[in-house]
Amino acid sequence: MKAIELRIGNQIYINNTVHKVTGADIFYISQNEVFGIENASCNPVKLTEAMLLKLDFKFEYEKMQDRVYSNGDFILYWNKQNGYRLYQDKFLSAGIFYLHQLQNLYQDITGKYISLS
Repeated sequence: MKAIELRIGNQIYINNTVHKVTGADIFYISQNEVFGIENASCNPVKLTEAMLLKLDFKFEYEKMQDRVYSNGDFILYWNKQNGYRLYQDKFLSAGIFYLHQLQNLYQDITGKYISLS
């Protein structure tokens, strides 16, 4: 996980606890990158079905190897090999595996922030 992937308010693991990212967190991670220090205490939160449900996505159906979820006009297709693929009238993004990735895409498209809490 790189500092450039994060925004204030994203949720990541810091010391094994889900934490909302602050500007200081992003600065800390970016400084460690500059000096080649691994951020072992900062890790992305892997998306799960339980999280999607907390984010107001609804399970729609399962087809072949895909599980399909929706939130308004957003559709997420999930399978083990490709992660989540996001659609809104058309294909938007593939390879979504982590909560902060979905949060960033959702905010870019809607201007609204989604969060677990």
